[in-house]
Amino acid sequence: MAEFEIPSGQREFRCSYCDGKILIPKELPPTTGPCPHCTATITSPPLEVPVAEFKITLPPPAPRAAVESPILPPPPIPEPPAVVAAIPAPAPPAIPEKTPISEPIPEPPVAVVNPKPDLDKPLKSSKPEKIKPPKPAKSHSSGIISTMLIILALGVAGGGIVYYASQEMGNNVPPPEVKVTAGDPAIAEANYIRIGWQKDAYQLLKDYLAATTVAGKVPFILNGEQLAPRLETFFGGGVINDTDTPVEDFSIYELSEDDRKRGLFGMNYDLPPQFEMKEFFRPLATLEVQHGIDEADLLLGTIARASNFDMEPLRVLAFFKRTSAGLKLDWELFAQTKYRTFQNFVEIPEIGQTGVFRVLIVEDVPEKGRAVTGTRTYLLGDPANDTDTARINVKIDSETGRALSLINWRGIKESRRTTKTATVELKWIGEPDSPELTIDKFICWEFLGLGGQETPATASTQ
Repeated sequence: MAEFEIPSGQREFRCSYCDGKILIPKELPPTTGPCPHCTATITSPPLEVPVAEFKITLPPPAPRAAVESPILPPPPIPEPPAVVAAIPAPAPPAIPEKTPISEPIPEPPVAVVNPKPDLDKPLKSSKPEKIKPPKPAKSHSSGIISTMLIILALGVAGGGIVYYASQEMGNNVPPPEVKVTAGDPAIAEANYIRIGWQKDAYQLLKDYLAATTVAGKVPFILNGEQLAPRLETFFGGGVINDTDTPVEDFSIYELSEDDRKRGLFGMNYDLPPQFEMKEFFRPLATLEVQHGIDEADLLLGTIARASNFDMEPLRVLAFFKRTSAGLKLDWELFAQTKYRTFQNFVEIPEIGQTGVFRVLIVEDVPEKGRAVTGTRTYLLGDPANDTDTARINVKIDSETGRALSLINWRGIKESRRTTKTATVELKWIGEPDSPELTIDKFICWEFLGLGGQETPATASTQ
């Protein structure tokens, strides 16, 4: 048999077609090629992996110092499944003869002390454990039906109680009596000061704007009979058209609670600047002018400027004062803000011309190169149009200077810039080629006729 021994380092396999023996190296991977016996294309088998390489060696358990754990024997090898299947199953327990066949056989309890009690002999009371015969199992469906019947009965009873209570409450309990009593005057006054005045103010302003003559507007104006000649001069006796400020576009101007308690209320109209498209037709500049390469000439720069085609903003203050005859409109503040009389007076100097205006006043720095020794500079502005302003120098030792010293802050330690409302009389003085705007008279703090009262006239020493 020596000629059939396999040389070391080789292994053999047989061709699946001619069953010829073929020797190949042990480390040769699966290779496809012709059989040397029958020239059929075959593939060599995969490498043989030693079984020892797949054994898992567990590390030895760590030694314990005090107690040595005994080495347990390996678990027994289970027998083949066929042998286990051959073991006969245990026979079920026999049914006692005394048990009726018609009744269901109860399941044996989990813990049974005597699995086979003698039913013929009576049980003795001296025994510590007594076995009770099992009770027959109740039907599950009967429990559900009884529960549903109980719930239904409770629902019917609850519905009857609710119906009975509602009937009794509707028949026996009388409706609550509503007592109409006169309101508390303090509460009514507080409600009017808070929001009640708004309805009266809107109605008054609506009637004033709807009137087209001076006679029609006078009844709605504060001190209307005294101001009637001024209105005739101001409007020139023509038809007055106030449709450019409709009443529905006015909004509430919140004054302080103290002012409202004094009977002063306010509303304002604010129309931002906008373009009038029917007049917005201007020439287009060349690309060189648009990109800054060339400058526009005087004609193009004038007629093509966008600011020449937009409408100026319109802001109007409508202040009301509560009188014995109801709310009245302060026409002087209304006309000053709507028709911008303060701006016209400041921008168009006319020697000797005077005018009374409601302004916001604050101490300011003098204009560059126009500081005068012994004076302080004040900035006056229109209450509604913040761009309508004017700087005026006032002598410190004059009556006006002493009155305005209340808001001085420059050069005074721990003082702050303060803006207050005031009523002043302005006047243009000097020569036509060098006019100067001055405060001819300081009338009062706050707006005259609303919160301020005119003080005795004193000539200014400016």
